Amino acid sequence: MSVTKGQGATAAEAPQGGTSATAKNSRSRKSVIAVLVVIGSLMLGVAVLATWIDKVFLDSDAWADTSASALQKQSVRTALSEYVVQQVYANVDVPAQLARALPAQARGLAGPVAVASQPYAQRAIAAGLARPGVVALWRDANVRAHAQLMRILNGGSGPLTTANGEVAIDVRPLVNQLASSLASRTNRSVTLPPDAGRFVILQSDQLRLAQDGTKILRAIALPLGLLALVVFAIAVYISRARRRTLIAIAFGMLAAGLVLVVVRRVIGDQVVNSLTQVPDVRAAGHDVWMLATERLAAANITLCTVALLLLLGSWFAGPGHRATQLRRLLTPYLRDPAIAYGAYGLVLLVLLVWAPVPATREPVLIVILGVLGAIGIEALRRIVAREFPDATERDLGGHLSGGLRSAYHGVRHGTPPEAAADARYSSLERLASLHDRGAISDDEFAAEKASLLAHH
Repeated sequence: MSVTKGQGATAAEAPQGGTSATAKNSRSRKSVIAVLVVIGSLMLGVAVLATWIDKVFLDSDAWADTSASALQKQSVRTALSEYVVQQVYANVDVPAQLARALPAQARGLAGPVAVASQPYAQRAIAAGLARPGVVALWRDANVRAHAQLMRILNGGSGPLTTANGEVAIDVRPLVNQLASSLASRTNRSVTLPPDAGRFVILQSDQLRLAQDGTKILRAIALPLGLLALVVFAIAVYISRARRRTLIAIAFGMLAAGLVLVVVRRVIGDQVVNSLTQVPDVRAAGHDVWMLATERLAAANITLCTVALLLLLGSWFAGPGHRATQLRRLLTPYLRDPAIAYGAYGLVLLVLLVWAPVPATREPVLIVILGVLGAIGIEALRRIVAREFPDATERDLGGHLSGGLRSAYHGVRHGTPPEAAADARYSSLERLASLHDRGAISDDEFAAEKASLLAHH
């Protein structure tokens, strides 16, 4: 005689993932597994950081796109315009130039006019920086400058200067255009310094360290992530309570995600705040930092989503009553490879088309996650095949509608859904007891059981 509640109790005792649900690890084994989980989580977090740096700061096109997006931020344009005006006023005697242009009787106003015109000049420059042509020129200058820098960091040679113990780079195409326009409009009375557009990147003695760091980051980004998965796999393999180990791994991944949030939000804010005390420059710095770390945030979302899916899968494979009933309900569908893998493939296709995060556009990552997901599907298929060998009835719609009717009945009569479910199981047990004692026939038992399931 097979009763649903009895199946749930049996399922709680069934093997899960090749180990007993009640299996436990020894103290020494627990310690080894904990160390592996911690190491794997740290490696995964570092791999995410390294990948972010490689894809954003070490890629010329990505860096140029980020720079162009930053220039379209009002706070960044404001900070840049203030800097340009300050440099002009610091390198040019503006009151004297204005005095030359004003009539003799008004030359005494040159100083006040110079001070009063400063905010207007800042707003005019900020408006000019927002023009598409200027943004495009800024992007092109960043592409060339970044490509030169990466050529040096990768061990090659380029148009960078190393005079006076400094490694410098310039964006002179943009600066020269602005200087030419400024000189023509002021009759060459206002000019920029000859070294304008030259930026010191590194001291010469720091170049080797920067080159080595670049090579290491590019070398470890992907292998470190794969090695973290290997460490997790070893932890699961040696565990006698694999479901609990998977839960520990999921929480380790969530902890790594929390650390990345702290890096982006807390540490990033502290770094920006330490660089300047000027409010407008701080606001621009925060906006640039948030733009530069958008990809890091997206990677973190992917990491946490995978961890949550792992927790969900661990719950689904666990001995809980609701999880057991859900496995029992889905067993006929999971048993069929066409349905199981067809549904899984459909989910992957939706994710590829939708591309909610940049990770879904990375072929290598998609292959890795796809293979891991397929392994999980196959493991689940084997678990339910052992747990419910006789489950062949495909009636997902009927069970769902029955559950909804049961919930509605409980709400309507003031009975919680849990109490309604317990009442149903008690009725089924009493009915099974009557049938076992021969008090009712097989046909009567079948009819009463169908009635109970239909009305609950």
